[in-house]
Amino acid sequence: MFSSIYGILGDSLNVLDDRQNVIASNVANANTPGYKAKELNFEQVMRGLVPSADALPMEATSQKDLSGGGLAPGSSSEERSDYIKSFVHNQNSETVPALDGNTVNLSKEMSDMTSNAIRFQAVAALLSKKFATLTYAIDNTMP
Repeated sequence: MFSSIYGILGDSLNVLDDRQNVIASNVANANTPGYKAKELNFEQVMRGLVPSADALPMEATSQKDLSGGGLAPGSSSEERSDYIKSFVHNQNSETVPALDGNTVNLSKEMSDMTSNAIRFQAVAALLSKKFATLTYAIDNTMP
């Protein structure tokens, strides 16, 4: 009944929320000796969550069938969360680690946090507009 855009926007918010948590964890551990900064690539995760327009529609009989590395349609929220978390990995740091082995670059983390917050606000605003349009259509239909 509903367009798949609602699911895609909802997944986007979940990925951006998890990304914000990864960035916040990096900032919180900026002074932890030996801590390796982590990252979560939004685009990479979304490629696995959003079905490709070029993909052939195939019916899977199992979660593992023909998944192509992505997530099968109709997956539970727990499976989606685990899938997103599987993309968290150590940053490919271009800077030399501190003497204590910590690889957190606070300037980069703050920039990433700001960028992520802007994306989150944009997706939330778009989702809000989609719901407003749906509400308008429901409220203004003739019986």
